[in-house]
Amino acid sequence: MFEYLLLTQLTLIFFTLVTIFAFVVRRTNKIIDNEEISGGLRDPPQPMKLPLIGHLHLLAGYKIPYQAFGVLRKKYGDIVALKLGNVQSLVVSGHQNIREILVTKGYRFDSRPNFERYRMLFNGNKENSLAFCDWSDRHKFKRDMLKIHSFPRAFTNKFESLETIISNEAKNLVSQIEGTTRIKPFLVETVCNVFTDHFCSKTFRKNEAFTHMVESFDEIFYEINQGYAADFLPFLLPFHTNHLEKINNLAREVRKFVLEYIIEDRYETLTAEDEPQDYVECLIKQVRYGQDLDFSWNTALFALEDVVGGHCAITNFLIKVLAYLVKEPLVQKKIQEEIDAVTYLGDNKWRTVAISDRNKMPFTEGTIFEAIRMIASAIVPRVSNQDSSVNGYRIKKDTLIFLDNYDLSMSEELWDEPHKFKPERFIVNGHFVKPNHFLPFGGGRRGCMGYKMVQLVGFGMLANIMQYFTVLPVSFEDYTVPVGSLALPFDTYSFNFIKRQIDTVI
Repeated sequence: MFEYLLLTQLTLIFFTLVTIFAFVVRRTNKIIDNEEISGGLRDPPQPMKLPLIGHLHLLAGYKIPYQAFGVLRKKYGDIVALKLGNVQSLVVSGHQNIREILVTKGYRFDSRPNFERYRMLFNGNKENSLAFCDWSDRHKFKRDMLKIHSFPRAFTNKFESLETIISNEAKNLVSQIEGTTRIKPFLVETVCNVFTDHFCSKTFRKNEAFTHMVESFDEIFYEINQGYAADFLPFLLPFHTNHLEKINNLAREVRKFVLEYIIEDRYETLTAEDEPQDYVECLIKQVRYGQDLDFSWNTALFALEDVVGGHCAITNFLIKVLAYLVKEPLVQKKIQEEIDAVTYLGDNKWRTVAISDRNKMPFTEGTIFEAIRMIASAIVPRVSNQDSSVNGYRIKKDTLIFLDNYDLSMSEELWDEPHKFKPERFIVNGHFVKPNHFLPFGGGRRGCMGYKMVQLVGFGMLANIMQYFTVLPVSFEDYTVPVGSLALPFDTYSFNFIKRQIDTVI
């Protein structure tokens, strides 16, 4: 998810001068690989670092930093220590090593990076964030409160309600996109309405404030998924002051919309006896009548904004799925054949596809996971909360840990023809199967809280689009899909949506 280490032109010039000086006074390419130390652990191998910038120069020149991690792995092994500016870091590759960090010893690696930029984005305290805070009792409490809403179980009222919401919003979407369309403005409002309806019981149509809010959210999402040398060299932050102030202004506009259009008067009118009807009212009731005095209204609002902001990830993901499919007409045809078979009512009529059809549509589900695999979005980095180890290597407290998800997603040792788009790789004996080595949503107690919404909303929107349309390319449009992150600019791909001849009755 995070392209952390893209360097600005100014810092590249600075780094070049420092590098030239460093090469004069010391050799590079030397490996520091200590012999065994106390406790039978070794320090991880580490390339020779440069003054001030450490190993940042080793990550330059790649489209995504995770490609650099692959080069380092070939030279130094699965565990590589790096000093990125003033931040002690570790690159961990290999399925078993990554699982050890995420699951086996997850309780030792459940903190998040303490970048100054994140602190500035969350009102001076990264603990306000749901995704970027350290593990704590309060964080666990917030996750537990969210679970019933973000993981609706099949056949429950929550699931049936979400299915209806997705179907209604998908119907509205397909009525707007026939022909050549730059889909993002339509899709981002559609998916956001799914989130505001499901979590907040609010839907917005032709509302300028809502349109402005989703555009602000999308720009913030794009910002969070970018990276700066200043994350590792904080003295460079003044060069980003104006940009960060712009992002903070967007965040304030989102907050204003949330208070005026989503909260409205519910904070004042909800009583202790009222049963919460949605996630918003669960938050309000906890703040006003709960026992946790540390759970403030500001904390609740940040949690709500994080949750609603999840629509950005799904929107950008779906656009990337379409960018893959526009080059894969046979995959589109197989999806449509699967949809038609599942929804056929007889007498040349079909019902509308719904999320409850997922278990009967393994190829469509496989398509979604194949896109997730090829995008290879980064697993949010961890930080060790105590001295620990992985695969016999010592890891010191407060080490920033990058998990090489790109290798897990694209390794020729794990996947047959990994650079080809093959949804059938996820189908075994006619059923969808996710391999154990595939960990796109992380794992352990810091696993992604939104992955079920990605699956459900992603499936519902894609299946409805495919039921009604065949997606064709637009002349001169470049459908190269950026990998390593979900984020896309707001002004992105156009597609030609050609209406299928199918008569749906529901």
